[in-house]
Amino acid sequence: MGSVLARLLESLTFKIERNKKTSLILLIPAIFLIIWSLLIIVFPLTQPPGTIYLGNEGKVNIADNAEYINSHITNPIARGIYLIGDIMCHQHADRSYFIGGNQMPFCARCTGIFLGLTIGMIIGTIFKVEIGVGLYILTLLPMALDGVIQLLTPYESTNLVRLLTGLLVGTFTSLVLCYIYYDTHDSTSRK
Repeated sequence: MGSVLARLLESLTFKIERNKKTSLILLIPAIFLIIWSLLIIVFPLTQPPGTIYLGNEGKVNIADNAEYINSHITNPIARGIYLIGDIMCHQHADRSYFIGGNQMPFCARCTGIFLGLTIGMIIGTIFKVEIGVGLYILTLLPMALDGVIQLLTPYESTNLVRLLTGLLVGTFTSLVLCYIYYDTHDSTSRK
């Protein structure tokens, strides 16, 4: 019983230490994620106010808003980002934030995940953060519970809850990926 409890407690670890030097390999995805996050926030502002509204009928993995996006978004880069959002996200207006009167290319939860991935990658580039498997699973639970409870009950989450649960998952996912990189890199450099 004692060893099971010890393993459980070990799986909940969280250790952070400053990196001796910044990894260029991690800096590349960090820069990409910073640019991506800025684009999904800025591009609704590039269109006239009130011109981007994607409705509440979208589905994930289907380009069901493509016709509207192609006819209403004039900037080709913005159009591309909205089309990526069309495939990756349901883009429901009632589950999305609006900037400058225009719907963002991703719902609140997807936006939170992207922002979290960015934040986690920046932190993971500067610091070596060790997160136990149990703690990582706990960071996934709020988003999973929020989604399942909405699916099975009349409960309707708020965009703030969706954004925050997405931020949590995105941040810790990047931190775990960075730690895997450092752990793999450290173990290969010791051989």
